[in-house]
Amino acid sequence: MTDDLGLPGRRELPPEVLDNLRMSLREGMGKPARRRWPIVAAAAAVVLVLAGALVATAIIRDPDAPGPVVANPDFSLDWPKAVEAMNRCWAVLQTQGKAANFPDRDEWVPRFTVSSWEITVVAVTVDDKPFFCETTLMTATVSDPNAAPMYTQGTRTAALLMTPAGTFAGVADPEWPKLEVTGQNEQSASLREISIFRPGNLFVHIAPMKPSRTTYAVGPTPGEQSRPIHYQAPYLLRPAPEPAASELDKPVFPVPDRATPAGEFFNTCTRGASEALSDEDAYRAGALLEREDVEVVVARLGGRAIVCQGGLGYLDGKTEYYRVMYDQSKSAEPVHTLRTESVGNVDRNGATVPPRNPYLGVVPEAAVGVKLDFGTGGEIDATVADGTFAAWMPDNVSRDYENAKVGITVVDAAGKTLHQGTLPMY
Repeated sequence: MTDDLGLPGRRELPPEVLDNLRMSLREGMGKPARRRWPIVAAAAAVVLVLAGALVATAIIRDPDAPGPVVANPDFSLDWPKAVEAMNRCWAVLQTQGKAANFPDRDEWVPRFTVSSWEITVVAVTVDDKPFFCETTLMTATVSDPNAAPMYTQGTRTAALLMTPAGTFAGVADPEWPKLEVTGQNEQSASLREISIFRPGNLFVHIAPMKPSRTTYAVGPTPGEQSRPIHYQAPYLLRPAPEPAASELDKPVFPVPDRATPAGEFFNTCTRGASEALSDEDAYRAGALLEREDVEVVVARLGGRAIVCQGGLGYLDGKTEYYRVMYDQSKSAEPVHTLRTESVGNVDRNGATVPPRNPYLGVVPEAAVGVKLDFGTGGEIDATVADGTFAAWMPDNVSRDYENAKVGITVVDAAGKTLHQGTLPMY
């Protein structure tokens, strides 16, 4: 009969086509309809029916193709990042013997991704049951989909994952249009309005504060009206369950040396600060400034730089206070300044002392010397280490916050000038 219809003779399908057919069949059995993936191959299975011939095209998954379109306008799905993150999370589950508690990896459906610097969080569902996968440069963490959500009293909002990197993810009350989150710790407060992904009522926020040191409260977004000073959302958020698995799966080598004054202070400072910092063990501590009861250090991880500063002399002279500040430079140049703030307002006896202003920045890795000209007569030799520089600003510098400049000359070990120019003073 095939000869009468003019169809080609029967042929065996290639193994990879059969594998994909089995995958598509398994996903379609007893499960709700899902978005179809792009059709990228024309290998066909021919099915004959009484009314004629039906040609069915196999749906082949292309790992390099974009994922399904996310219907929510406030969300997006970075398909390559999602696949890489989910593969790492699955590998950690296998390594820790937890994979049996999860659906097979090929059943995971990524809904959306949220990224900040080296952090990627993927919201995943299987049969409409959500869980979250977070990866950083060095770690992979998976929430526990089998843990009972600890709903906030009187609502259907619960945190499902909180991590040291600052990730805060969960499910929101289906009646809430958006999620309002306030955070409070011993050093700072925050207010955020977070969009909710539907269906599923999922949310992800990568916060600048350590969840372990922060009290969160949530509520429905009240609209555009102003909030009073010290406003807090109405419902206290309960802590998330422990993750199903978390592991240092991609350690950085060589391990940065912390047996130096800069390295030791970096450890003290980042652990004492309330700001979240992912992969802190991978940072190389660079230039260090010291004075009585307060220190400042610059550190780098690849193209990212941070400042950590603090000590007894930061605030009241009696309580140690530390703060992490992220690189917010508006310049992509290899030589630029970093954000910082004045330190040393009070000594340990409570006496007022003149504040000191650090002047910090990034230079090429080959730099061994940096001279700074603040316009006060003469140049200052900055401390230089691991592609960073630091110096105390002298007294009587210009207060022209808009236009004041600092001359800078950067040299390598051979005395060759790597950079010469000016930088903003403020």
